[in-house]
Formats: sequence, structure tokens, C-alpha cells
Amino acid sequence: MRNKIKPMQLANVSSNAAARVRLALLLTAIVLAVEVTGGIWAHSLALLSDAGHVITDLVVLALSIFALRQVQRPASARRTFGYQRVGILVALVNALLLAAVVVGIVVEAIRRLQHPGTVQGGIMAGAAVLGLVISLLIARFLQPMQADLTVRSALMHVWGDAWASAGIIVAGVLIAITGWLAIDPLLSLAIAALIAWSAWRVVQAGVDILLESTPADLQADSVVTAVKRVPGVRDLHDLHLWSLGTQTRAMSAHLLIDDQRVAQAQDILAEVREVLAHEFEIEHTTIQFESLVCRPGDVFCVQPDGHPHLDDAHDRMTRRAAG
Repeated sequence: MRNKIKPMQLANVSSNAAARVRLALLLTAIVLAVEVTGGIWAHSLALLSDAGHVITDLVVLALSIFALRQVQRPASARRTFGYQRVGILVALVNALLLAAVVVGIVVEAIRRLQHPGTVQGGIMAGAAVLGLVISLLIARFLQPMQADLTVRSALMHVWGDAWASAGIIVAGVLIAITGWLAIDPLLSLAIAALIAWSAWRVVQAGVDILLESTPADLQADSVVTAVKRVPGVRDLHDLHLWSLGTQTRAMSAHLLIDDQRVAQAQDILAEVREVLAHEFEIEHTTIQFESLVCRPGDVFCVQPDGHPHLDDAHDRMTRRAAG
């Protein structure tokens, strides 16, 4: 059997995503201009709070473009996995920026609740309508690329803007009809909570990758079961599953097979890699063959120091060195 695995086209994916993010950056700058102008004119904290969030969006999108370019850089002798995790670091920086925005919004909202001011509800709602339309347009551009954590973290900001704009529209209408000014800082607090939740989700995803956790949609038992279906495979153990970045998954394991010729073992390896690539999207694999090892079924068995196989190999090397 020939190995039919097709390598992931990281450069093409990142290039397409970068183009979409650049367009999102331009549209976000328009949203910022509209919300700052409308917020000052209407004296709306909610609108200015969202404008503050939009400023971080600009920084986030610029950092995302940088990260997506870094991902395209080839591996080197020093960085053998390339620069795929630059995007993860950028996503975590984005989350920190979001946290700073949340603190600022909460402080100002509390001040406004204690000392409410005049708010022009009609102007507030009108500016938010334009902001909502542009935010939805940006989200549409970025949605197809959300598998990349860098793009997803930027998309979190955009969806936060969209929900905030929708809430500001409702608040503006209420203020214009009822004169209830407290809705403005209260809505700001709701926006802050939404932003905080988005930031936390990005942090969770980024930390999982940095800690080399098993991807959330992968189950080790399912991987073992699928691999053991390959003819010639007796067991799989010392299994490790992790993400190199947002676009690449990796696996290392020891494969228990019968003692046989290398050519036969290579056929088994090709089929195993085919299963891993097409059923689990794992295309970077390091698999070691063994004919005798840990207890059957001990998936996460790690060979201790002084394993008999290692002792035998050491003895052979010692005899060869002695002549």
C-alpha cells in the first residue's frame, strides 16, 4: 500500500487568512471613527466603551497579520517546527488586551452610575447601527478561517463588537423613548462581561496548545481503536497527542507488531498513517515499532529506565566496542 497522505498547505491557508484579516483591519478602522464620533456627540459611555474595544481590535488584527506571516516561515535548524506557535502567543496577548479593556469599562460604568450624564439616544443608536453592519461584514470574511486560533481570537473581538452594537441600538432607543439614562452604563457592564468571556475562551485554547494537551475533539481511546484495526498491529502504547499550532496536530507512539521484515513493517506504518491523517487529521507522526513491550492495553505506558530492550542494546554495543 502506498502512503497517500497530502501535507497540509499551511502557507496557502495563512496567506488567504492574512488577506481577509487585512480587509477586516480596514473596515474596523471605519467602525472606530464612527463610534468615537457618535460617542462624543451622543455622550454615550456604551458607545465609547465599544470604541475602546475597537481600538484593541485594530491592535489585535495587526498582530494577527504579523502572526499569520510568521507561520509561513520555513522551519530552521534552531526552530525545527517552524513558527506555528507565534499565532498562539499573539492570541494570548490579544486576551490580555481584552482584559485591560474590561477593567477600564467597569471603572467608567460605575462612575457613570453614580454620576449619570445626558445621553443622546437617537445619535447613539444611529452610530451603533452602522457599527453593527460593518462588524457583521467583518465576521463574514473571517468566519471561514476560524480554525486558526489567531483568526479565532480576532473573530472573538469582532463578535463582541457586533453584540455590543446590537445592545447599544436597543439602549439608544430606550433612552430616546423613556429617558432611562442608567441603561447606558448598565449596558457597558454587560459588554465588559461579554468581552471577558471571549478573552477567557481564547486563553483556554492557547494554554491547552502550549501545554501540549490532547486536542479537545480527539479521544485517545478512539485513536487506539482505529489504529488497532490495521492488519498487523497488535497494540499501541506510550501515546502522546498534541497540537503543534492551530493548523497542525502531532502524535508519537510505540506500535506493537510481530517480528517481521522491515518492508512488511513499512506497509503497516503507511496504513497507520493513512488512518491517522484521514480519520483524525493527524499528519505529523513519530511511530516506533516494537515486538515486546508494556502490558497490553496500557495506552500511556512510558518505558522506564533500564528497560530490557535498552539493556540488550547496551550489551551489544559494549561487545562491539571491545572488538
